[in-house]
Amino acid sequence: MKNIVSSYISRKWWFRYIRTSSWFSFRYYWVNWLVFLSSVIVLCWLINKPIIQEGCNIDVIENSIVNINERLTHCCNCIDQQDPPNTPPIPPNTIQCDGNNGIKDNGNNLTPDPKFFEVGNHSGTMQLCYDNGNTYPDNIIVKHNGVVIKETGVVIGQSCIDIPYVYHPGDPTFVEVIVRPSTSDGTKWEYRLGCPK
Repeated sequence: MKNIVSSYISRKWWFRYIRTSSWFSFRYYWVNWLVFLSSVIVLCWLINKPIIQEGCNIDVIENSIVNINERLTHCCNCIDQQDPPNTPPIPPNTIQCDGNNGIKDNGNNLTPDPKFFEVGNHSGTMQLCYDNGNTYPDNIIVKHNGVVIKETGVVIGQSCIDIPYVYHPGDPTFVEVIVRPSTSDGTKWEYRLGCPK
């Protein structure tokens, strides 16, 4: 049985390959050592070899940085030399926003002319304090650049409300306040507008 297995194995290609390799390694053992030592030397040389980065020229990089800085400076100078955006002219009889600019009306239901308040070119929150009386409701509307930014609603009584004021270059530096009074002749209203803070 043992002879049959041996003869079967001896016919396999992998057996012949292993047997040939073993015989070669035994007969020429010095070749194995030579290959091993050569591999170690080559590996050490590759590890210690400095990495050369092609195209990483310091002078080229510095010149590029100088060029970019010059372009940025030139661009900023162009922006500084541009004319400021055209700001709409301030209407005549514009009132300063100081919180003590009381505007009031007693005893008629006519819609008054809009009032304009100079509020400057800094964004912030304004405060509108009003007193619409306790009988007839009125509505006070605040506009900036033609857009309603706040209104009291048709209410009675007195209160103060915060109004967000957002300024962009070229926007008007004033707001418009419109009163929509009650239809009753006995309506009374009063308000004052503070500056953005």
